[in-house]
Amino acid sequence: MATLTRREFTAVLAAAPFLSLTRRAVAPAINPPGDRFIAALPGLMQLSGVPGLSMAVVHGGAVAWTHYSGLMDVEKNRGVTSRTLFPAASLSKPVFAYAALRLVDQGKLDLDRPLKGYVPDHAPADTRGDLVTARHVLSHSSGLRNWRARADQPLTPDFDPGARFQYSGEGIYYLQRVVETLAGKGFEQFMQDSLLQPLGMTSSTYAWRADVEERLTLGYTRGQAASTTPRDFANRLLKHATDSGKPLAQWTHPELVLAMERLSPAPPALPNFMIPNAAASLLTTVGDYSAFLAQLMTDANAAMALKPATRQAMLKPHTRINTALAWGLGWGLERENNQDYLWHWGDNGAWKNFVLVHPESRSAVVVFTNGANGLRLSERIINAASGDQHAAFLWI
Repeated sequence: MATLTRREFTAVLAAAPFLSLTRRAVAPAINPPGDRFIAALPGLMQLSGVPGLSMAVVHGGAVAWTHYSGLMDVEKNRGVTSRTLFPAASLSKPVFAYAALRLVDQGKLDLDRPLKGYVPDHAPADTRGDLVTARHVLSHSSGLRNWRARADQPLTPDFDPGARFQYSGEGIYYLQRVVETLAGKGFEQFMQDSLLQPLGMTSSTYAWRADVEERLTLGYTRGQAASTTPRDFANRLLKHATDSGKPLAQWTHPELVLAMERLSPAPPALPNFMIPNAAASLLTTVGDYSAFLAQLMTDANAAMALKPATRQAMLKPHTRINTALAWGLGWGLERENNQDYLWHWGDNGAWKNFVLVHPESRSAVVVFTNGANGLRLSERIINAASGDQHAAFLWI
């Protein structure tokens, strides 16, 4: 897609202004980086050791600009395109959070009911753990640690739920179990039916599909391709599902545990290694993720909109991190130079991503990279697109 200069883009916006969430016309705070920055981008990629990236700017309910650069597979000299799948890593979480909040609107999920009441078998009895709720999980105040590496590590909070911030993928997976129970279907099928397909995110999946192997970018650390062990396991899991006659999308947590116990070799049957995984396993394109951002900012698909009170709860600070940063429900919140932003980062080792949203002007930028230093490069891109520096990068 052709790159517009800032001057050209400003002219387009002047001809077709849009309304903010408060119905007041607001110029976008986030715009495509200028021509000079784009010209320098290949050099920045070379310096940071990031072979490939895809990025987009979203204004209102539409993608305003996309850019693809570099290689998804260095050895085979395959370039990044609009079809290239990137591991979203923790950018999986805001998408899942939106789907979970829609269950709140439907009266199926109570943000303040202990998760133990929905899935008694997921965590051991514990004075603190029995109090963990969806609100705690989505605001990262459950007290649960990020991930367990061994089965003998108990899934119990380190402090009273709600007391303070502690990032936890385990908490997100706990809520995944709840959502799966409420939906009465496998998690991937739930996400496809309730969000991904209605928003036209047809390339996106939390599981593994036949088309993934050819489209998924490799990851790199200082020029070296990352281990393919998780990818090999995912392919074997898909084959196992195919041979069983039940699509992987329909598998529930207990079925995944059983399969992982039977496959050899296989990682431990713990949430950190589960596929699908609400916290980290989304595979997506920049176009698909932009469709989600458009829905988030404008309710372009009215049938998929959150109720005003639920949206307000999502954007409200629930857990304070420092003077500039807090966490809402599924999103990081940042107050920078009297501007309020939503943000999230993704880190799956050799894949690093970042998204920044300016709700008032309904503008956003998302960056996917396939390099271990991708967050350093993303910071340059995000700063260029927003015209500002961001405290979130100092914290992560």
